[in-house]
Amino acid sequence: MTMTTLIWRKEFKDALRDKRSVLAAMSYAFFGPMLMAVAFFFLINQLTDPSDVEISIEGKDNAPELIQHLQRMGITERASPWPDTVTPITLMIPAQWDEKMQRAEPIDLVLKADWSAQKQQSDIKRVERAIQGYAAQITHYRLILRGLDPRVVQPIQLNKNDLATRGSKAALILGSVLVFIILSVFWSGMNVAIDISAGERERNSLEFLLSQPLSTQSIVWGKTLAAASFAIFGAALSLILIPIIFNFVPLQDIGMSVSFGLPMMLLMFVLLIPLALLATTLQLFVSFRAKNFKEAQTYISFLLIIPMAASFGVEFARLKTPILYYLPLTGQHQTFLSLIRGEAINWIGTGVSALATIALALVIGQAIARMLKSEKTVFGL
Repeated sequence: MTMTTLIWRKEFKDALRDKRSVLAAMSYAFFGPMLMAVAFFFLINQLTDPSDVEISIEGKDNAPELIQHLQRMGITERASPWPDTVTPITLMIPAQWDEKMQRAEPIDLVLKADWSAQKQQSDIKRVERAIQGYAAQITHYRLILRGLDPRVVQPIQLNKNDLATRGSKAALILGSVLVFIILSVFWSGMNVAIDISAGERERNSLEFLLSQPLSTQSIVWGKTLAAASFAIFGAALSLILIPIIFNFVPLQDIGMSVSFGLPMMLLMFVLLIPLALLATTLQLFVSFRAKNFKEAQTYISFLLIIPMAASFGVEFARLKTPILYYLPLTGQHQTFLSLIRGEAINWIGTGVSALATIALALVIGQAIARMLKSEKTVFGL
């Protein structure tokens, strides 16, 4: 342990002198949550925008009652021309509106818009809901004129009783933020892991280090702890910044709220420590297998796809397999989701996942120690 601590102190001090490594550890931890917060901020503002929707209307004189209904719903006719970069939203009302209305025949309205335009999604949906509401009113009037109760066409009335808490609703969108917290341990220590492995080999300092009276295990775990320190620092920085950043996101406007208490943050930080060890050992293993520094960067870039695919895949696929609580990386992700939702934590799964993560890191560390006894690894052959 003394030799391991000595190696850790040496590598840690060397990494601190490299401003790029420190900046890399801080940049991802800061800009990842910041970008997500900015995206959520504009999305919520778009969903809760109370301003009127301006559209183009062709044949508005054919259905004045419909136009009045649209105006009451906050949908008005656009007076200024549309910009060249924006696809117009156009409602076309046929000239046979009155005739078909009197004969109680279906009327074909045409709504022309670009449904792939993200900025116009909420406007298009508001127009659709307004027209559907007006159609429902006409249906009720026709039934009443024929002496029928409108409730005849609604044999079942479903009353929704939403038991979701504000925290569980927030978990729907904050699940992607949790992915950034988990990935911070992979990104924050990445540059350090490459520099103390493939970088030292290119500088011919690895051969000098191995010539000292040190065991390869002490060297491996000293380097692992040095890179893991940066990974843990990035994770801690993410956990500290996310509650601060998301205080400026108006989640309450859409009925959501999230509270990052100190016990929750401490538990999340503790669970990220084994993950940081696993991420560092994986990066060291790949870096030592590479022949040079650039090749190590390329391989680790592909390596980062694995945690990203696992985290985003579980989050967006909404997998419910219980085994996810017991696996490395997915177990931490499921525990984080339970914490934000305010649900009971699967402590057994959390413990098994943490132990499995540490065990896998130990296995990879032993494999690296054996690799360093080979001349092919030391000289990059």
